[in-house]
Amino acid sequence: MTDKKRYIIYALAAAIIVLFMKLYLGDSRSLFKLTRIESGAPITIHNGDVQTGTSLNIGFIPQGNAVFMVKKWQPLADYLAKALQMPVEMLFRSSYREIINAFAKGEMDLCLTGAFMYVLTREAADIRPLVRRKKFGSSYYNSVIIVRKDSGLKTFNELKGRSFAFTDKESTTGYLLPTAMMRQRGITDPEAYFSEVIYAGNHDSVLLSVYTGNVAGAAMATTRWRLENPNVKELRIIWKSDPIYLGPFSVRGGLDETLVAKIKDAFLKIGKTPETRQLAEYIQIEGFEEAHDSDYDSIRKARKWVF
Repeated sequence: MTDKKRYIIYALAAAIIVLFMKLYLGDSRSLFKLTRIESGAPITIHNGDVQTGTSLNIGFIPQGNAVFMVKKWQPLADYLAKALQMPVEMLFRSSYREIINAFAKGEMDLCLTGAFMYVLTREAADIRPLVRRKKFGSSYYNSVIIVRKDSGLKTFNELKGRSFAFTDKESTTGYLLPTAMMRQRGITDPEAYFSEVIYAGNHDSVLLSVYTGNVAGAAMATTRWRLENPNVKELRIIWKSDPIYLGPFSVRGGLDETLVAKIKDAFLKIGKTPETRQLAEYIQIEGFEEAHDSDYDSIRKARKWVF
C-alpha cells in the first residue's frame, strides 16, 4: 500500500471516530477536530476543548494505526488542555524519522519517544527530557527476541539463515539493543546472517509478523508483550536485554520555562490524585517520574557497537 493511500485510510478512520464521539458520547470535551488530511500529509488531530492562546503541540512515536493512536492518547490531551488552560494539539507521524525531523524543526513542543530516538533527536535538536513513564511497577523495560512456540527454536543462534523482523532503525528495543547484541557475538551484518530482514514499523506489527509465521523471529519491546494478548500465548522469548529506562516525554529548547514547569507538574500528578487515577489506568501506566539526560547514557554506549 502506498503512503498516499495509507494516509487517506488513517484520516477516514480518525474521522469516523470523531463522528461516533459526537453522535453517541455527547461530551464536547472529548471531541477532536481533524485537520490537514490532504493526501500525503501527516495526520494532525487536536483537542476540541480549546481556550484562547497558543497551542501546545505534542508528538507521539508510531505505536499503531491512527484509530489506535487517537483512542489511546485523547484523554491525555484533554487532561493537559484542562491542567494548562490552553489548546493541546496532537501530532502523529508514520515513522520514527519523521518524529525526529519534526522535533528538530520546532514543529513539536513536547514529544514521547523511545530511549534511542531521544538520543538521536537530542543530537539533531535542542531538547531535554522532562518525565518518563512507570509501567508494570517499573520505569524500566527490555528488548526481547521472540519466536513461535511451535517453531522448535529455543536460542538466538538457531535463527541463523531464517527470516527476521526489526521494528525501525531508530527503535531502541526493536533495533539498537538486539543489533548491539549481535555485534558483540560477531554478527556484523544481520542482512547476511538472516535469510531475510524486514522492518515492520511498530512493535505490534512485529509481534503479528511472528505470530502469522511471516518471519521466524523478531525484536520488540517488553512494553508491548502483554499476556492478555491471545497472540502472545503462541510465542516464546528466546533473548532478553538488560533493563533500560523507558523513553521520555521531552520538551524543545526555548519553550517558556513557566509553561515547562506546569507541564512537568501536570505529568507528575497523573496517577497520584483521585481525578487522575482513571487517566493513568487508561494510558496503561502507574505514573510519571522526573527524567534526566544521563538516564540514557547506556543507550549511547550500545550505539557505539552499532554505528
